[in-house]
Amino acid sequence: MGKIKIMNTARPVFITAFLLCISYMVAAQQYKQQIGVRLGSTEQAIASGFTYRYFMNEKSAVEAIANLGGTSFALGALYQRFAPISGVENLQWFYGAGAYVGFRGFDNFGLMGIAGLDYQFTELPINLSLDWKPELNLIEGVAFRASAVAVSVRFAFGKVK
Repeated sequence: MGKIKIMNTARPVFITAFLLCISYMVAAQQYKQQIGVRLGSTEQAIASGFTYRYFMNEKSAVEAIANLGGTSFALGALYQRFAPISGVENLQWFYGAGAYVGFRGFDNFGLMGIAGLDYQFTELPINLSLDWKPELNLIEGVAFRASAVAVSVRFAFGKVK
């Protein structure tokens, strides 16, 4: 019975040490990929939907967005550049440009820019971003829409080498 008590006492200590090591490893890493949802204004070709971001290095990423609006479906791709904001750990600003193609509705092809703030939590593999993404629709009708503001919440995974 003495052996069982020692084993039962050691187990919580081992589990706590293991979890602390894992949380340290998660907090110390930078993530290569992020996947999540984007919630934005409804008048854009690419507004709300699913987002996937892949970091090529610490300063460059590509992002794919699938818009799933009620009357439209569109896919967009953006190239983005990141720069840290001094004084706030894990906060960056970013900018970039890309294009989209629509499959229903009136916005069938266009160009888009993006600028925003991006925050990666240290303790959790969660990423938040707030961005402004104006669009210039070129096919079916020329239209410029500058009012696109969105919030994205992403799950981050894959350690940067």
